[in-house]
Amino acid sequence: MHMKKGQPIPNLRLKYEREMRGWTQEEVAEKIGTTAVSVSRWENGVYTPDIYYRNKLCKLYQKNPQQLGFVSEMVDDGRAQSTHETLRDHDSISPITEEVMNNLQARSASVGGKDSGHRESNLWYAPLSNERYYSLPKREQELKQLQAVLSDPQGLPVVVIDGLGGLGKTALAVELARRLLHKKLFEGVLGDSAKQQLLEGEEIVQVREAILDFDLLLDAIARQLGYWEIPTLNAEKKRAALAHIFRQHRYLILVDNLEEAENAQALVAQLHELLHISRALVTSRNKVYYSFVHPLSLHGLDLENGLIFMRMGREQHGSHLLDVPEETLGDIHEITGGAPLAMKLVVGQSMFLDLNVVLKRLRQAGSNLYPFIFRQSWEHLSPTAQHVLIYIGRTVMTTVSWDELLDAEIAESEAVLIASIDQLVTSSLLDVYSSPQKRHRYGIHQLTRQFVNSELPEMW
Repeated sequence: MHMKKGQPIPNLRLKYEREMRGWTQEEVAEKIGTTAVSVSRWENGVYTPDIYYRNKLCKLYQKNPQQLGFVSEMVDDGRAQSTHETLRDHDSISPITEEVMNNLQARSASVGGKDSGHRESNLWYAPLSNERYYSLPKREQELKQLQAVLSDPQGLPVVVIDGLGGLGKTALAVELARRLLHKKLFEGVLGDSAKQQLLEGEEIVQVREAILDFDLLLDAIARQLGYWEIPTLNAEKKRAALAHIFRQHRYLILVDNLEEAENAQALVAQLHELLHISRALVTSRNKVYYSFVHPLSLHGLDLENGLIFMRMGREQHGSHLLDVPEETLGDIHEITGGAPLAMKLVVGQSMFLDLNVVLKRLRQAGSNLYPFIFRQSWEHLSPTAQHVLIYIGRTVMTTVSWDELLDAEIAESEAVLIASIDQLVTSSLLDVYSSPQKRHRYGIHQLTRQFVNSELPEMW
């Protein structure tokens, strides 16, 4: 007896069903009467829910146990094969057999049928949903330009936003995707990110440089669409199946954080071959040169936009910064090169250091601006705040809730944890996001995560 290939993996399916509905782990826990920690462990594959909670989850997601991967479909011997196994074993047949094509067409019809409104409102690449966008005149101009490109059926099919870290590439891309989806120009936003860490059980482990494999990207997209059989196909059939879907439906494929030049060039070229009426939006540290690509290179904000950005930061951090002379803010802009993240961190440091002292020290940083800023902020954190930052940087892939931080027992009391979070938020090392249910979640910028996982061990 063995498990039939192509069976949904329970933890991935549970996470998929939750994210498709826009629910947090806390909300799922509340709905079925358990804790967010348990939901997190189920979705990470650390544990499998018992029969009581399996029934609860089936009712919640309106799926049967087979659809959630709780019940394995068994076959008696190795000779019994599923349709998809047969497809893999006979490479001489066409990329998509008639049976698979009919299945795709039936599924596509259901998306456009009675439940299409539900699918449209929820098809969103959830891990990027918390990126914060600041409405600046310069950024608004860039958004309008890119929106016009991706809205035009005859326009270039791929947009690439390139630039160094800390300039706001992801935030701009996510805001653009939100606006396009709001205007119903696309049926959904799908995608993936080239991460420098992967979650293994309950730990984040370092992997090779941020390189996103094309077939893994396609697997992620197929699962987000609910086509759990597609990742079991070989590369040729997998690409043909998704090309068929992209020919029938207009999706926006969002690929974030391509930091290796060759990877960016190759992946964009491969993706372009499948798009048809769909479109792609890519962020990369490197420029991508193709005739079918509309490029936008982000640079530091000019002085006018930089001052507006810092005024927003002053209002967020408190009134004590409102009296800072404009010329001092101009000095911050000059030293940071107008990089939004760097300016945000410097404004945060002014909460615990005299701003003139901060600027004097920053002038000594030279080209090592971010390591210098992070190190300076780190040295002024309490031990508990340091542990909170390490915990989030090394064990949290997206955002974390208050309950999850409390359950992690990082602090000796709630009061100490509150003070630590407040210190991290004030220092702009921790971002706060509010859900529709007014429940806060906490996350960090990718460069902050990089500091925690690479440069910090030398200091710790």
